[in-house]
Amino acid sequence: MSLPQTSRSGPPRSEDMLQELRFRICTTHPDTPMMLHEGKLAQEFGVSRTPIRQVLQRLSFEHLLETRSGVGTVVSTLDPAQRNLHFTMLSDMLNLCTRCCAANFAMPARVQLATIGELAANPGEAPVESYFTIRACLLELVSGLVLDPIAAEAHAALHWRVIRWRMQAAHDDLETAFRALRTTVTAALTAQTPTHLLSELAAETA
Repeated sequence: MSLPQTSRSGPPRSEDMLQELRFRICTTHPDTPMMLHEGKLAQEFGVSRTPIRQVLQRLSFEHLLETRSGVGTVVSTLDPAQRNLHFTMLSDMLNLCTRCCAANFAMPARVQLATIGELAANPGEAPVESYFTIRACLLELVSGLVLDPIAAEAHAALHWRVIRWRMQAAHDDLETAFRALRTTVTAALTAQTPTHLLSELAAETA
């Protein structure tokens, strides 16, 4: 997944850079060391160090990155022994978020759901990128439905960690991963309320 720099009239937005780096992190095998250098990223994206620093701070807040003394900024490790715990924690958080989510789907959420459904039905010629985008869109959708900001942020951090695990599974067997994802998307599209949607996602993650 790369930003189409040649087609842009200006530098990429912070959200574009965030999503690009999230994709790189989530598609890198947990055992593969990955460092992020502020200067190199600024040069790659054609921006100053300030927006790159802000992007890296956000990724650190999401626990996708960590700063190690004497080493620098690296991708956070994933311990295979904690994989099931990570999924369980996200499931519990989603169930908790049903207590502080919107009562109904507002128009922006309905548009997001329609976009997710379209992406799942038509992944295009880059299914790995589409899989990641759909998962990221589901995360964003849920975060927008959760009214308590602390719960929303906690959910996002847990959700990104699980997306990293899901991307590894998709790398090993993309067809099976997409089949399961489409089942999840179908449940999301038929959910009558945000509470129902979060409960469906919690069940999928449990």
